[in-house]
Amino acid sequence: MALQVINHFQIAKLWPADKTITLSELQGMTSLDPINLARMLRLCMTNGIFCEPSPGVIAHTAASRCLAEDGDLGAWIGFNAEDIFPAAAHVLEAIKTHPEATSLTRTGFCFAFDTVDKEPMFATFGKDPVRAKRMGRAMVSLTGGEGYEVDYLVNVEGGGYDFSEIDARGGTFVDVGGSHGFVCVDLARRYRNMKFIVQDLPKTVESAPDPVCADDAQVSERITLQAHDFFTEQVAKDADVYFFRWIMHNYSTPYAVKILKNLIPALKPGARIIINDHCLRDPGQENPWDESVMRRMDAVMLALLNAQERTEEEFRGLFREAGGDGFVFKGVKRPQGCRMSIIEAVWRPDLVNGAGAAKSEEEPVVVVNGDGDAAPATVERSVAVNGTTATKAEENGNAVATAETTAAAAEEQKAE
Repeated sequence: MALQVINHFQIAKLWPADKTITLSELQGMTSLDPINLARMLRLCMTNGIFCEPSPGVIAHTAASRCLAEDGDLGAWIGFNAEDIFPAAAHVLEAIKTHPEATSLTRTGFCFAFDTVDKEPMFATFGKDPVRAKRMGRAMVSLTGGEGYEVDYLVNVEGGGYDFSEIDARGGTFVDVGGSHGFVCVDLARRYRNMKFIVQDLPKTVESAPDPVCADDAQVSERITLQAHDFFTEQVAKDADVYFFRWIMHNYSTPYAVKILKNLIPALKPGARIIINDHCLRDPGQENPWDESVMRRMDAVMLALLNAQERTEEEFRGLFREAGGDGFVFKGVKRPQGCRMSIIEAVWRPDLVNGAGAAKSEEEPVVVVNGDGDAAPATVERSVAVNGTTATKAEENGNAVATAETTAAAAEEQKAE
């Protein structure tokens, strides 16, 4: 609450970070009344935000300087305090009223902002550009830290995913919900033969830079942007990889299963489906800070979208429900130092025997190239965020751009 008030009124920006200010001077610079200004400041001070070196004199600390100078952090605090905080306060009401907790329009957020059975969060933000921009910047602050860099995907030597075999035959990588293609740009810099398709909603595709990569024409000419709604049948046929980053954790199981099912008509035997999200380990298996980050994110997804972070077995269950025996689940990998995991399955309906039972997952997996030859498949990769090839806000702004998709999905689920 104190952060909500301090951040909303931009108190940290009202005087230079290397100066002090008297409480009375500060009171004259804001519409807050003197009592509430003082009490909010002093509550923040108990957590190291601002300090009072002498009675009535306010100074910055390292934390309040960040609040004053880091706009993305300010957006993250605003998103937490003015969107997540009210949503969290209504989760109990939401799950008591709708215990199944799967609908995008019956969330704590919807109860907080009076949109129950009307629209999901993304649609609400789609009507409010200021709020939508704040959420985009908030995601930049969240994913811009250590453990989320794209280098975890690209750097094979450090445990990234090795696409060499696909690159050697000029295969195709589809980034589903990939915003402006920043992941594909970094991949294309290393892999000089692969082709890339970046799919997102029309608004996002139309706002992408042209060319996608201004400093490397050879990269740009191999990246195609394509308007596509992942709640409809996949339009990019026979690609080698279908990649989802920060997508599945936005959706409860019915929606996530539908997204995977929509791939099936497009899949050739050996096609890889790669999900890049948090993957929850058993309690105590993470270091305490990372476990806290992931468990809190899991609660945030419940409050906002009735969605979730998942365990390995829960990811396995998504593929099983979406494709029966057709998907061979390859497991989960996480490179050292990365917070996000690589969850992979391969489409192999040809491994199902006549009795309808899938062959062992240990059976070697092959990818069929255009000449009908088979090559061993590799199973490793990771990815995160990097703002050098496209702003992180562009990538995370995809969450806002999915307003039309989530609204349509919500209506569909409501109708069902």
